[in-house]
Amino acid sequence: MRAFVQGFFVVALALVAWTALPQQAHADKAPDCMESKQRPMAPGFTQTWWDKRSPEQQKYIRELPCEERYIPMVCILLADPDMKQCTNLRVADSRANHACQGKGADFMSEEFAACKVQFKKTFVPPFK
Repeated sequence: MRAFVQGFFVVALALVAWTALPQQAHADKAPDCMESKQRPMAPGFTQTWWDKRSPEQQKYIRELPCEERYIPMVCILLADPDMKQCTNLRVADSRANHACQGKGADFMSEEFAACKVQFKKTFVPPFK
């Protein structure tokens, strides 16, 4: 029994010492604007999630402006196998929505739909 207690304390001490060590710096820090200010994530969650992303996924998130970084994250959530196409299509749709709302078109109107079609004809995708 005494050996068990000693072993337990050795393991506990090792665990405490390990957690006291400085955390390893991440080679690639998660970019800003990935967390909702209204619903913050647990500390470290965003970085852990970011570390699990492929270089392609990280590229699409990082290279978009803050207000559009959620778009490739949606593509990841949907497990869309073609990240580039998924991201480009959803960016086109998002930008068309903003442009057409800025022109005063009613969201569910034929005018709005026509505006979106016209916008997408001239849209240059961010990822070629």
